[in-house]
Amino acid sequence: YYFMKIKSLYFLIIFSFIYVQDIYTEYLVIENDTIDTFSYQIPQNYNANLSHPLLVTFHQWGGNQNSNYSTEFDEEANNRNWIMLSPYGGASNNYNHQGAQYMVEQEIVWLQNNFNINANQIYMVGGSMGGAAGAIYANNHLNPTKPMVAATASASGILDCERRAIEMDGNNSMIEWFGGNWDEVPFEYHRNSAVYFADSTQSMHYNLQHTPLYLDFGATEPHRTQAEDLYNSLLDYNESMWIDTEPTGSHGYSVFDENHVCEWLSQFELEDNPDIVNVNLDEPSRAYWLEVKGQFNDVEFIRVNAVRNGDNNFDIYEFSNSDSIIFHNTIDISNTELLINHEFINNEYYIGLSGNDINFINEINATGIMDDYFEPLNINIQNQIVWISVPDIEFENIGIIISYFSTDVNQDGMWDVLDIVLVVGYIMNTTILSESQQTSADLNEDGNINVLDIVEILNIIF
Repeated sequence: YYFMKIKSLYFLIIFSFIYVQDIYTEYLVIENDTIDTFSYQIPQNYNANLSHPLLVTFHQWGGNQNSNYSTEFDEEANNRNWIMLSPYGGASNNYNHQGAQYMVEQEIVWLQNNFNINANQIYMVGGSMGGAAGAIYANNHLNPTKPMVAATASASGILDCERRAIEMDGNNSMIEWFGGNWDEVPFEYHRNSAVYFADSTQSMHYNLQHTPLYLDFGATEPHRTQAEDLYNSLLDYNESMWIDTEPTGSHGYSVFDENHVCEWLSQFELEDNPDIVNVNLDEPSRAYWLEVKGQFNDVEFIRVNAVRNGDNNFDIYEFSNSDSIIFHNTIDISNTELLINHEFINNEYYIGLSGNDINFINEINATGIMDDYFEPLNINIQNQIVWISVPDIEFENIGIIISYFSTDVNQDGMWDVLDIVLVVGYIMNTTILSESQQTSADLNEDGNINVLDIVEILNIIF
């Protein structure tokens, strides 16, 4: 008996050693103010030279940043060599409000700055209140220059806050964080929900078209209908969904099979450059390759529905509650023509164009086209954006023609520092180098082209 007891302890020690995970607690500090706490786990086989997926886990109502380690997701993350983040979100009852989402974003950024994380494999999971967090975060974070969601899984998620508040005859936590009851500040409920079933025009579920969704629930719980209704709403629109057809467990994390969830999530990588952008934006922001500036009514969504076709042709089917829309990554020296279908917009607005080669533009012209009528449109460049002013005329298309300077500006057969200086001179509308200085990069005439020549150029400029 004594031997067997020692042997069991020995195996327990070995078992524990195999599954060692390093868990840390950190604080989110913004402008010297501690606004949140979070914990994170670094897998046993972490390698700083490799990029690792990140699993963000959201606690249920009443939980905290340590609650999620009672699930099997920390073991799954460790086994898969994933980093795991468990945010607090500012409160145990935060209901994924805008401030809580900001905290999560900043905590992901903190991890990215301190560990090697694969930005294309950020997965989110949660239960009950936290079960909606990944979809809500995805709705509100479509900017490819910031952390985005590759795929998300919901366990008994409260996906429609307004529906849940009505079922409960009011929810004190939602009232606290959204600033009122559902009938007092409806926009806050809609922007902090994965979906608003009662009126799809005031719902953000459109934004989930390119975000894979895993929907789970208990066999008898009322939250099941929210998952099923969202699944049916997105059917044939989102092509990457899974829903439980043989539910187990009662509510929240207990309905999950953690291994199945992680296995399903792991097949996806972030889609951050789709051809279709169909979104309701709760504030001026970027959605993939489109960005909206300005909002007429800040308690209604900005509606954008646009498609990028081949050969730099774009269709704008819907654009409302704003007057400025930017098409990113369109100014490229290989692109000389753009065509934007305009006929569904019935107000004056501005088209912005951005891209890496904006400084090489020699000339740009934009024309409004309606049948046989052609109207030149005003253009100006501000802060690396080409802005085209489109009047309130029922144009069918906006045609844009761009010519670029050759990268070999001084035409000496090579692209070098002299060409850069000449481009700078063009932008500054001044002559930086004399005609004789434009012929050779050996400005100090010492027989070598090196850093001294760059210094000579800087001396000429400044």
